[in-house]
Amino acid sequence: MNKKYTFKMETRYLTKGISETIPFEIQIFLWNAVDESVESKIDTDYLQVFKFKVEDEKLKITHHQEVPEILKEYQFKLREGYKQLDKVKIFIIDDITHSTMLLAEEY
Repeated sequence: MNKKYTFKMETRYLTKGISETIPFEIQIFLWNAVDESVESKIDTDYLQVFKFKVEDEKLKITHHQEVPEILKEYQFKLREGYKQLDKVKIFIIDDITHSTMLLAEEY
């Protein structure tokens, strides 16, 4: 039986690490990126991974999942509050009953 991971908006949670270190607009962007994946015709894996890199006055975010393999890349103009995001990795995990956004080191 193939489970459908939907990352429902009504059952989304953040860890303390996310709420204390990740700017709110970036949190919203990550949830929206997951929503786009869910709405696409491609199956959405239970684990969504976001990696951040600060380079050339830009914030670069890669979004990937393993099954099926998907990789998307995004770039933003670097703002002062984004510099601390360099080398950050964030997971968004759906376990059917709820979804949680957490820093990789909180896993």
